[in-house]
Amino acid sequence: MNDKSIQLHELMLARGTFFCYSGPLSEQVLTSISAVVREQLTDAQTDLSIKNTVFSIFIEQAQNIIRYSGARLEGSGVGSVSISHTDSGFMLESVNEISLAGKERVEQVLRELKEMDTSELKSAYRQRIKSGPPRGSVGAGLGFIEVARRSSSFDYSFEQRENKTLFLYRGWVAAAKASAFSS
Repeated sequence: MNDKSIQLHELMLARGTFFCYSGPLSEQVLTSISAVVREQLTDAQTDLSIKNTVFSIFIEQAQNIIRYSGARLEGSGVGSVSISHTDSGFMLESVNEISLAGKERVEQVLRELKEMDTSELKSAYRQRIKSGPPRGSVGAGLGFIEVARRSSSFDYSFEQRENKTLFLYRGWVAAAKASAFSS
């Protein structure tokens, strides 16, 4: 047996990961895996509004991979997205390759969003709707703002690996007495 497969399995269990997808992501794949995520969240013993928040952040992270991942395979963005149960709720992570220009743009946007309070995030959201998508955006340009508004907190980092820049995004959603699975 492959040691890395065992290590991956043990890591997922230790982290409380109940959903993880890694590979090419297209809208069709997202539609398919979304049903699985919805089903997994249905089993979580937490409020419906929290489940909907987790689901919407998952969709935004996956769409970022589909639209902006620097790694492409037959038109699909390549990356990973996962959802884990934590002691205080849920953690959502995504990882994808990003261009240097994309890194600079994303880093600036996330740095600004991270410093905003709830009221400022709401204003930024309204302003984005009024001004339209930023230059180079494939969508409405609301994704990171929406995720920042819905997350209890978020963090990000960039890592250089073998001439590639990888972008890691983590968002947390607090949920009182959250449990990934019903017993």
